[in-house]
Amino acid sequence: MQIFVYPPLGTLTSVHKPQVRFRVYFAYSLAERVCAEAGKVEIWTNIYNDEWQGIPLEHVVSDDTHPELIFIDLKQLESASSMLQFSLDIDVAALPAHLHRFEFTVRWRSSHLVDWKWVSGFEHNASVIVYRPLPRTRAPVSFWQQQLKAMLKPTAESELTSPGYIADSWHASSSGASCIIRPQSSDNDILCQMAAVERYLAFVRKDHFWIIPQYGSSSIETGKFEVVILLVELSSGVYAALMPFSLGSTASHGAVLTVQPSNYLCLQPVSRIRTESVRVAVGFNLDPHTAIQDAMHRVQQSLPPLRGRSTSLPEPAPAHTCSLDRNRGYCTWNGFYQNVTHDGLISTLSAIRNAANQRDELPFAWVLIDDGWQTVDKYDGYGRLHDIYANSEKFPGQLKQTADSLTKLGIQRVGVWHTLWGYWGGIDPAGPLAERYKLVKCHRKWTPVVKSESDVWLISPESVHAFYDSFYFWLSEQGVSFVKVDYQAAFESLDSYDGRSSDASRKLIIEMYDAYYNAMEHAALKYFGRGSIVYCMAQSPHLITRAMRLQQQCTTEDVAAERMMFRNSDDYFPDVITSHGWHLNCNMTNTVWSRCLSKYFIGDWDMFQPQRAESHVHAVARIVSGGLVYMTGRAADFTADSMCDLGINEHMAPHAQPLLDSDCLFADMTKAPAILVSTIVVPGNDSVVIALFNVSSDLAVTPMSLCSMYSTAIERQNGIQGASFTLSTAGIAHPSSGEYFAIYQRSTNRLHIVPSTLSLFAIALLPLKCDTLTMTRMVSLRSPESGAVLYAACLGDTSQYMGAATVERHVHSVLLSSSSGIDSPTLLHAHTKQRQWNIRARIIPGTCNVAFAFSATEAAGSTCPLALSVSQVRVSGRDISDSADWNFDTKTGMLDVKLSRSTASTFVTISLFA
Repeated sequence: MQIFVYPPLGTLTSVHKPQVRFRVYFAYSLAERVCAEAGKVEIWTNIYNDEWQGIPLEHVVSDDTHPELIFIDLKQLESASSMLQFSLDIDVAALPAHLHRFEFTVRWRSSHLVDWKWVSGFEHNASVIVYRPLPRTRAPVSFWQQQLKAMLKPTAESELTSPGYIADSWHASSSGASCIIRPQSSDNDILCQMAAVERYLAFVRKDHFWIIPQYGSSSIETGKFEVVILLVELSSGVYAALMPFSLGSTASHGAVLTVQPSNYLCLQPVSRIRTESVRVAVGFNLDPHTAIQDAMHRVQQSLPPLRGRSTSLPEPAPAHTCSLDRNRGYCTWNGFYQNVTHDGLISTLSAIRNAANQRDELPFAWVLIDDGWQTVDKYDGYGRLHDIYANSEKFPGQLKQTADSLTKLGIQRVGVWHTLWGYWGGIDPAGPLAERYKLVKCHRKWTPVVKSESDVWLISPESVHAFYDSFYFWLSEQGVSFVKVDYQAAFESLDSYDGRSSDASRKLIIEMYDAYYNAMEHAALKYFGRGSIVYCMAQSPHLITRAMRLQQQCTTEDVAAERMMFRNSDDYFPDVITSHGWHLNCNMTNTVWSRCLSKYFIGDWDMFQPQRAESHVHAVARIVSGGLVYMTGRAADFTADSMCDLGINEHMAPHAQPLLDSDCLFADMTKAPAILVSTIVVPGNDSVVIALFNVSSDLAVTPMSLCSMYSTAIERQNGIQGASFTLSTAGIAHPSSGEYFAIYQRSTNRLHIVPSTLSLFAIALLPLKCDTLTMTRMVSLRSPESGAVLYAACLGDTSQYMGAATVERHVHSVLLSSSSGIDSPTLLHAHTKQRQWNIRARIIPGTCNVAFAFSATEAAGSTCPLALSVSQVRVSGRDISDSADWNFDTKTGMLDVKLSRSTASTFVTISLFA
């Protein structure tokens, strides 16, 4: 028998809602029928006072009438064949006014004749912080100033005279405020002391190249790691985000916080030049995501225009027809490592194509040739670039022969890898590049990537534009149309420039850093076009602030047109079993800050390999990421697994990045007995996709308030707390009919049509398993003659994990209040006659399937269902009613329609009657 408790035992949880909810699930086999009927379950807690007491939970009978629907697939629960649920809801208003934190555990027994059994030991009690709901009305600036004063205490040296910092430039919003703070004196390294912290999420620098999340409670313990962004939950229930930055004279505006014992914060620029002027942007909000967004926005507003990036950018090369983020790709790395060759690559891709053809699938659309193709003195961290050309022994026909051969295999686009320096160890000082360009000798410190010191020769800042122009021109002539540029933050490992070690030399290193970026980006735009760079090993405050400055000086349209790809976490390591949950959790958590750069960057969660136990969860993670989806491996890895089995379709609909659920923000989900949850809003379809991942090593069961999650996701998408859609009164949708959701579960292919009054849903997942729930708000269509109401929703392509995004954008807007008044095409269009309805949907090009959800009642608010039938289905004007291209399940109300792949939008019209 397995027992699951929520809130999870052994963890710290906070409650910002009107109720504290407890759930206990017993999964048992028929032989373990121990507490099915006469059993009793209690929480043992000090919630009401210092005296511990038992409070019974109610046995919940799971049926169609109960307001808790359980999406638990018992097959996931190993030997379990039955599930019992016990629940208890306690109103926060009924708790003692002084209560801020309490503990609990769970005990149970099958009857009053036997002793209590404890679910866990007392050392694994759950701790719960209770917050009284804060008013959602606009608070005065003085309220937020008090929050700052409570959070940042003066240092011991300054507390008698001043707080040690100055806070100014306050901006207030409907649900928060932000400000800029600066040290009162440059003589003291310690800025202040953090206080009133209940929980924190720190985004720290693992090394120069990657940012990882760290979690904890009141004592901020980040060790030697530098903090790029710090998010804290305060004892008042307010969230605060801190992001340091620099306003000095160098080209870098990155800065970091370090945390000393007792929560003392130190502030320093990435350049390590003490004369730099450093600041901290602070965002306060009732929503943690908005607090980070506000802090990062204040940094962006404070930064000066980007120097060295000429306003007369080169004319971009024509846009490529194959978008990297909408088509699946292949990378050579884990299949070949540095042993990649022309013959090996073509042989592998030929075998993959043949296997795909046998399964009636299309091959990859693009290929990235990773490390191992260049002419270097050795392929390791000390290797130096000899010349720009390919290794003639590995690629006898250079890259042109390889690109032409790949084109014949159906590959539409070819890219290559290199480091920002050219190669890991820079440039060969005895090679031909040293004759064509001026080099500068620098010294590289020890790093986790290259574990020893060494001298490196780099192309000088005055020559680097010419180098990149020549390099990328040659690549474009060879048939290359994009690049992955690695090891970008390596400039921060340099401690001398041209033999000098001083503040002046560090300034020259930073200027060279920026010169390389300018040269590389200009040449890529000129020869490859927009969106042609994958930034890797670049999670540095320098690049983050650079991206902010690019967003600042460009219009939204300009930036969106040239969005680049940005590696969102450290590498994927297929052979390190313990790394997979960490990799998924790190990527999902990093989107909390990286999504704020989405006007300039598209996230890249790295490649993954098929034919492995964890392949499916990695595939789904890449799909919901909204970024690149590409695979790696040898030919044998692709002979059995179908890409469609992994959930990867030939064409992927674009969508926003996922937003991590607030309950997952302050806990390391690889160690918590709960599910990692995120939401993706699909505004064109009035849908929210809820992505679920178990990144821990144990089976997890988690209850979720899906309808509340839907509303919160919509609010955050709109950027307004409490915002909601207003249904049209033009005779199409009728709010009086009540509100219903169509919930589609991808793993089981089940459709549930539920009212918005439903409360909790429970999900179970085995370790490294995943699922998605697509919630679509149903439109109510009433027949004026009979009063009968049809509830309808378009689910999109249910064969895809993000199938809701295949419903064309903006087509649903006519059903909502619109200030523009434009009568645009609609997702659902109704013509009513008695009990007959005609429903229309518009689907994006390239979609192969589309599904609908329908339900009908006698009248608005009625619980009396009507039997529905489909009388006609038309696809772009063609009647397919008599074909086998559609199927309507009268029990679930789900209609599946097969579509022919089209380069244009597809209109699907359905006629129904009751």
